[in-house]
Amino acid sequence: MEDKKKIESEINYKSLLKNPLRLFSLVYIYFFTIALGIGIYYVNNLDAISFNTVPGSSLDTLIVEREIETKIGGIKPAMDLNLITEPTSEFIANGKELYITSCGSCHGDDGKGSGLASAALNPKPRNFHSSEGWTNGMTFYDLYKSVNDGVPGTGMTAYEFISPEDRVAIIQYIRTMGDYPEVTTAEVNEKLEPTYSLAAGVFDPNNIPIKKSITLIDSESMNNAATAKEITERIETDNNSAAEILRDNTEELSKTVTLFINSNMKQSYESFINNISTDPNSIGIKSSMLQLSGPDLKSVYNYLKMVCS
Repeated sequence: MEDKKKIESEINYKSLLKNPLRLFSLVYIYFFTIALGIGIYYVNNLDAISFNTVPGSSLDTLIVEREIETKIGGIKPAMDLNLITEPTSEFIANGKELYITSCGSCHGDDGKGSGLASAALNPKPRNFHSSEGWTNGMTFYDLYKSVNDGVPGTGMTAYEFISPEDRVAIIQYIRTMGDYPEVTTAEVNEKLEPTYSLAAGVFDPNNIPIKKSITLIDSESMNNAATAKEITERIETDNNSAAEILRDNTEELSKTVTLFINSNMKQSYESFINNISTDPNSIGIKSSMLQLSGPDLKSVYNYLKMVCS
């Protein structure tokens, strides 16, 4: 007779120790079910799992508000570099007057950092008689850098609004208050002049606050939009032959007028032809415009230039 395995009514744990694989046969279905569940969850949430939810550590510069102060620019004249290495007594005297006017309120007229405004400053203004604790250093180049660029983290702002010659005069007077390093021709020619171009003069552009510039741009855009609308309405009702040609060969007349006003198309006939030849659809013009004769194209350009001027 065929041998049949005896069905056990209870688990024989001693036999499991001899044959551990039998234990797996009892629980593998649970492992399979759990693994299947994890797999289904992973597939259903694949997009969310792969998405990086960790917040970035870098600053989003698009949301940072910046502002600059109003500044009247101009051309700061060139200066005699000999006044850096060999200052005259008159030049130093002029520097003293400039120092008292521009620097005395903080640094004190005596240069010891005890001016009337020094009480509200932290850190305290520089004592020019001391050789300790300089942020940028005591060389002429370091002093000029401090006056021209300011010293971050202190009350020392950039004095770029005064001419290079006046800055140098102030520095020459400050140097009389203590034991400062000698100014060498090499320092002037190889470091100071290449960095600040004192002998060439400096063009300083005008600055206006960013918020004000945004307001002006928005206002100008609104004015241009109103002007373009007015011109478009005029063209739509004009019986001029060039106006009729323009209407027949444009998809969006208002777009064409707006771009003509704001782009370089109205600067010259060649610019107009180049723009409509490159991508006519982007400026609201039909491709049929390119099939017009030379005189018709010229009349359309002259007409647009007239109504948009």
